[in-house]
Amino acid sequence: MIGKYRITNRIAQGSFGEIYVGLGPNNEQVAIKYEKHGAKHPQLRHEYKVYRLMVNCPGFCTAQHFGTKDTYNFMIIDLLGPSLEELFNRCNRRFSMKTIIQLADQMLERVEALHTRHLIHRDIKPANFVIGLGSRAAQVFCVDFGLSKRYCDPKTMRHIFPRHDRSLTGTPRYASINNHLGVEQSRRDDLESVAYILIYFIRGQLPWQGLKSNKPEHKYRLILQKKQQVPIAQLCQGCPSQFAEFLAYTRALKFDATPDIPYLRKMFRDLYHALGCGQDPRFWDWDPLPGMSFCACPHCCPPGVIGLSPLPVPGGQLPPSSGMPPPQQQQLPPAHNPYERTDSSRSDRRDPHAPPLPPPNGAGPAQGHQRVSSSGGAGVRTSTRSASAVAPGQAQGHAQDPRTHAPMDQEVIDVLMNLH
Repeated sequence: MIGKYRITNRIAQGSFGEIYVGLGPNNEQVAIKYEKHGAKHPQLRHEYKVYRLMVNCPGFCTAQHFGTKDTYNFMIIDLLGPSLEELFNRCNRRFSMKTIIQLADQMLERVEALHTRHLIHRDIKPANFVIGLGSRAAQVFCVDFGLSKRYCDPKTMRHIFPRHDRSLTGTPRYASINNHLGVEQSRRDDLESVAYILIYFIRGQLPWQGLKSNKPEHKYRLILQKKQQVPIAQLCQGCPSQFAEFLAYTRALKFDATPDIPYLRKMFRDLYHALGCGQDPRFWDWDPLPGMSFCACPHCCPPGVIGLSPLPVPGGQLPPSSGMPPPQQQQLPPAHNPYERTDSSRSDRRDPHAPPLPPPNGAGPAQGHQRVSSSGGAGVRTSTRSASAVAPGQAQGHAQDPRTHAPMDQEVIDVLMNLH
């Protein structure tokens, strides 16, 4: 027992500890996250503070309590559904473009909410975005803030300095190039990780997956080399051009730049309308088809496996908590309508120092602490120093000093100038 909650089944386990389902006296369910006393890199108390800071923000669950019991720290939070990584596997590692664009919109909104509160996540990956349950099944939640930190002082608004002696922090598969190079992370790194996630969902894998090495440090170096050497156009082959533009934009951002997330979200909303995504009767690929109690998509799991998505409500309307248009509408209610068409192609909040972005009108769909996981599935803070992250002479055309700026400046300029 933890307070009034009876511990039932375990739902997750990792280097961070374990997560169990707690059952209350009225059968209400919560998630209870455990961490052993004396953990090498304790994170639970810090994570609890982040949840409290994000209270009442859409897409962030409520942390009810933090405490200690016997040899454990524990935190009680809302119980949520499966992660995007789990759902991707359930759907046979195929997401429709509608689902991917909707995920892009909500993930960008979550990252912007964090940044507004002067925080960066530093471990953006599919496993750290989960789907809500019940009436919140149309909403994406951002979780796991054990590696998050302030990027600026909320009182003085002074931005952190761009140190170049940092260890690789997060999950190597989705880490930014600058993170690999040992540059202190800032807002741009969260966005670059989001870009890799979206490309991963479109293509099913990333070119640096499956690299083998006996030493983790060498494997991380191989991943970095692959990220530097694969051109953006090749990485985004088969993707609508907006995804290449998004990645190029994130790599061109300066260390202390404020990303223009409203513009990026509008770019994906325009793509949503251009592809006619609102005609699909389902909100997510894993949702049941109208009149069915399970997902009948041939790429998804068999009946009875998902069981977490709500049945369609009368009239085909989706829960109002979603961040995208209902399936039989092109617009959301004014309270939250991220895909509403506007005459303005850019946000008034655009950072004047951010790199230029081409107008979206010409854009169209393309034709046709130590927490290490070598697989990219779990969050990691590696002990690899950036000085050994780049082999001499690699990645022709990149800066000689691997610790300065993102090593694809010329390619980023080419992509931004020639996409449209």
